[in-house]
Amino acid sequence: MITFHVLTLFPESFPSILNVGLIGKAFQKKLFEVNTINIRDYSELSANSVDDKPFSGGAGMVLRPDIISSAIEKNFSSSDIKNFKKICFSAKGKSLTQNYLEENKDQMNFILLNGRYEGIDQRVIDYYEFEELSVSDVVLNGGEVASLLFMESFIRLQPEVLGNQDTHLKESFYDDLLEHDQFTRPNPWIGPDNQPYEVPAVLTNGHHGEIEAWKKQNSLKNTQKNRPDLMKNYLKKSKNE
Repeated sequence: MITFHVLTLFPESFPSILNVGLIGKAFQKKLFEVNTINIRDYSELSANSVDDKPFSGGAGMVLRPDIISSAIEKNFSSSDIKNFKKICFSAKGKSLTQNYLEENKDQMNFILLNGRYEGIDQRVIDYYEFEELSVSDVVLNGGEVASLLFMESFIRLQPEVLGNQDTHLKESFYDDLLEHDQFTRPNPWIGPDNQPYEVPAVLTNGHHGEIEAWKKQNSLKNTQKNRPDLMKNYLKKSKNE
């Protein structure tokens, strides 16, 4: 079973969305578990304080390294600390990508460190060799939403979670391309303006070769329009193959 050990100031944030839909079914089948560790429980300061002012000045507070270290040392053996995949979610981390998830999909144990306020003292991140990951080019109030995003995107790659095991191979970011547009019934759809809106005719003609060609061209179009950075990577890879 895959286990996520989540270091957080807000354990009530979990399992949240991980307990609904297909991911929720996997959770209920015990294909994975979420073990929360409340960082505040390991503070010996007054009012269970966990943070202090940054030496660099400026607004915000920084989570103290001694308290986070205590939470880690009292919950994990030295072997666990060495062998478990350790991730700290941070806006200054490297980008979480689908390729990263694919490369690590055989991992079974994670320690996910969730910051709050201005961040986490870098010394404890470096000491335990946490990998810093950013889930997007935005700033969140803490790492909990990022942890949920990471866990869902990781779990859906596992066998027995999705109905079709090849589903994730045809989605956005696979092979550096965004997914093609999707359509379903009714056809046509009569919009609020009382006008008919048709599904692209090629998708209803039953010619599988033409459908696959349309999907590829539409995928290229979406990637060029919305993620030119991915398109650049795709063209570079195609040139080298």
